[in-house]
This record gives sequence, C-alpha cells and structure tokens, in this order.
Amino acid sequence: MVGCFFALAASGCVSTNAYVENGHDKADFRELQPRNPPTPVRVLIEFQVNGAPRPAVDQAVSNEVVRVLQRTRVLLPVSGDPGVTLKVVVNDTADLDALRKQGLVTGLTEGLSGTVARDEYHFTYTLQASDGSKPPQTGLYRHAMITVSGRAVPPSYGQPHPSDVAFSIIVKQSVLEFLSDIEGVNEDEPVMLIPDSPDAK
Repeated sequence: MVGCFFALAASGCVSTNAYVENGHDKADFRELQPRNPPTPVRVLIEFQVNGAPRPAVDQAVSNEVVRVLQRTRVLLPVSGDPGVTLKVVVNDTADLDALRKQGLVTGLTEGLSGTVARDEYHFTYTLQASDGSKPPQTGLYRHAMITVSGRAVPPSYGQPHPSDVAFSIIVKQSVLEFLSDIEGVNEDEPVMLIPDSPDAK
C-alpha cells in the first residue's frame, strides 16, 4: 500500500500493477463452519507504517475486515460492546526512503527504468472476551504486496491488480486464515497462532 503510493506519486502516468504474494490462499469461505448464530464482535482496527499509527487508513482496513467477516457468518461485526472484541493490527513495513528514490527514477525515465516495491504486512488478530472471562486467542500472519512500475519484471506468479484490489485480497486471505485457525483449537485455552511462512516462489 505504501510502496504503491510512492510509485504512483513519482511516476505520473507510468503503468503500475500490484501482485499478491503467493502461498496465502490456504483457507477458503467454503471450508469455514458458520455459527448459528454467528458470534457478535466489536471490531477494532489499527493500521501502522513501520510501527507508527496511520489512523487515516484505519477505516479502509476496517471496511475490508468487516466485509469478509459478514460473509463467513463465524464472527458478526456489531456496534457497541457485545462482550467480545476482535482487534486487528496491520503493520506495513517498508523502506520509505528507498521507495521514494525508486519512484523518482521511474518517473524521470518515464518507465524505462522500472521499479519493484515490496510492502511487508504483519497482521495481528486478537479475539478476546471484554470481561476477561476467557483467555485471548491471537494469530500472527505475514503477507506482502509487490508493486511493479514501468518495465520492471513482474513476479512469476499471480495476476496484476490495482493496488486497492490487491490489498483487499491480502486482508481477505489473512482474515480467513485466522478464522480457520481458531476453528481448529479449543476456545477456552489461550492460543498463539503462528502459521508457517508461505512459499512465495
């Protein structure tokens, strides 16, 4: 998201495509077990860039998380405090200085010198009862967006997307993976879910 922003800002009309890192589509809507009724949750979102909060992005991320949850019927986002909270922290780690320089070169050469920027997303999902009656369940996930500008060589996998579409896919995949993981454990026990790193080849 950040990498694409700098590429677009510096490159003007140079073509830019975003790719979703391979290996994160391990969970699917059809594999989840809907609850009857779904568990109502208050959803709290925090988006960060290199650990620094970027509240202007929180609502956009919240919209994506809520949209996915509504489709699953496992957790149901509601207003107020239903007694259960899902907190989602998304930390976009990127070398901002390098991205600025790469984007500038791409723009000055009108795309002849292409740029490949990589945004590493660290997702932390924490599901817990507001009154502390149950231990929290936390899942840690990594994902990435690869943004290709100009004539740079794209990844050998995946399809090109606009950056907002690629980010939506990334959020969806991380939400589904977390829900799949919590369905496979005892909800009365504290859990730290750290899936294996994906094969990004």
